[in-house]
Amino acid sequence: MIDDPVPWKEELVKAAERLEAKTKQARWTGRTDYLIERDFIVSAYTMRKLIESYDVSEDVRQRQFPVRRYDLTGNPPDLLCPDVSDSYDLDNGRRRTLSIAKLCHEIIHSFVFTFFCGETADLFDGVFVSSDRDKYEYVYLVLASDFIALCGDIGAGDV
Repeated sequence: MIDDPVPWKEELVKAAERLEAKTKQARWTGRTDYLIERDFIVSAYTMRKLIESYDVSEDVRQRQFPVRRYDLTGNPPDLLCPDVSDSYDLDNGRRRTLSIAKLCHEIIHSFVFTFFCGETADLFDGVFVSSDRDKYEYVYLVLASDFIALCGDIGAGDV
């Protein structure tokens, strides 16, 4: 349980602002990768904790999050071959929705966590993510703009 949801929600808003800045960042370092992954994972944990503590509205608890799902076509990625394009059919994604709780699970327990950059500007647009359980079936594309909006909505919302 959370005694006071306010600091948790404030951190979600801050994470949304940091992630938004990363979508415009052209120069990347190894630290940039870490900061983005950290904000995704900590935000997912925070959202799950707020949902389980009933510190978000019923509307948010029932919300469906849009993703694009890609089926496994080869072996799941591993440390020796982390490229998702070798494992999943990235040419044939299907639109799906996930509950916020399922989205958080996929991020928190991610075996696959790979950046997706736009084809035109080569800027950070989202992440490919798949939990240790789902890596044998598919990977999800989570757009940064959708995740940022969700963090902002939950962070700014009242119960």
